[in-house]
Amino acid sequence: MSWIRRAIAFALVACLVLAVGASTAIGGGSGYEHHQTNGVSYLSDLPGGAQYVSLGDSYAASGSHAKVRPMDLCARNGDDLGHVLAQRLQPNTFTDRSCSGATLDDLTQPSPKPNTSPQLYGVGPFTRLVTVIIGANSLGFGNIVVHCLGNPDDRCAAASTQDLPGSQGWNFVRAQYAATVDAIKKAAAPDVRVVLVGYLPLFPLDGPPDLACLDRAGIPPENVDHWRTWYRSLDRLIREVAADRRVMYVQPPMDRTACDPDPYVRLGGIKLKEQEPEANGLHPTVAGQRALGNLIEDRLRGTAPPA
Repeated sequence: MSWIRRAIAFALVACLVLAVGASTAIGGGSGYEHHQTNGVSYLSDLPGGAQYVSLGDSYAASGSHAKVRPMDLCARNGDDLGHVLAQRLQPNTFTDRSCSGATLDDLTQPSPKPNTSPQLYGVGPFTRLVTVIIGANSLGFGNIVVHCLGNPDDRCAAASTQDLPGSQGWNFVRAQYAATVDAIKKAAAPDVRVVLVGYLPLFPLDGPPDLACLDRAGIPPENVDHWRTWYRSLDRLIREVAADRRVMYVQPPMDRTACDPDPYVRLGGIKLKEQEPEANGLHPTVAGQRALGNLIEDRLRGTAPPA
């Protein structure tokens, strides 16, 4: 081979390497995580080469504390919902953009956390599946945690009824959520499947609460009803957006709540915090994320009935 041919061959190889490298940098930006898998999907309409992106707040990012990545300001877990579902579906690429504390603003705008870009930057023209757990923080979950559960006080009732369906605040969050879904569709592949996921419940939505469990946590029983009011408001918002934008809604498992053995969500409360700081979670457990991931897979396969 002459030196000219060798030079041409070298240039072609270099271009190929650059192209492959660029194809893995989906979305770009700080806070980006890319995971390569074997590219064999178990869904007929999610072929090898498809990209899966997980968006959302701490209910998407939570898992086992042991698997939180060092220096990850978003506190993503290696066994969070996105990782569970990616392991089940085996897409060609998986991007985890979920971030603890995220609001709807953080999906389309830079987060206050240093070195993080909008979560939407993880979605690109080859993205075929996007799961989204978002809305709770925009609808006042922080106030519910503070006033109703973590350190209960007399402001719980007001916090739970601040943004009821039809109120100005509720309507604003609903419109923002719908616009965010539109932005995801615009950024992704034309046939993208967007899945809006509901929040694993802390307590059963009906019936008397477990008084002994609540006493151990230091949560007044009446605060469970206040939480139910807020939760139903949030769930209705997500359902309505999914219906309006014609995307899939997945209702989470409603059993094994915080007071049950091996629950799907951790309990919190001032008494638990005094005993064990790590117990003040109020977030999904590893078992909860696995159950939710399995349910989403079943819905995508069509083997589980719609919510």
